[in-house]
Amino acid sequence: MPSNEGGQGDKDRKLISGPSLVHSFARFVNGSERSVDIIWIDYEGKRVTYTTDLRPGEFFDVNTFVGHPWIFRDSVARDKLTVRCKEVYFPTPWNGDWPPQRTAVPIGIPVYTLRERCMQAIRKLVPRSQYDLLEIPKTLKFELEEVDDTIRIS
Repeated sequence: MPSNEGGQGDKDRKLISGPSLVHSFARFVNGSERSVDIIWIDYEGKRVTYTTDLRPGEFFDVNTFVGHPWIFRDSVARDKLTVRCKEVYFPTPWNGDWPPQRTAVPIGIPVYTLRERCMQAIRKLVPRSQYDLLEIPKTLKFELEEVDDTIRIS
């Protein structure tokens, strides 16, 4: 059952699901080595989590509509994941054939910058309560606390 990730929808006001009667049948396939959360952006721009902790190699089938955007996050670190090198997946229309064939949607890891990758490693190795003890600039400590979760449409 879907659930809202309270509060985070405000960041995604420009990205919303539009009205549509055009069906789409997707199969989200976790091609990464991370566990994945699959998230639909609703009509108000809020995030609705459809499944959490999709393990590597597993898939999740979704009946959706054209114009309904989907995003993907690492279940543990909340890092952004991609589909075909894009952060947002927009479903393709069903061709009308019966039975419907699902579109395979491979979820992968993007190419992170060195800075992003270093921050991920620190977040994984150092408990949040000990960030202040690190001998790094305050701006980096602040960056460790804040996870950039803005959505970029490409």
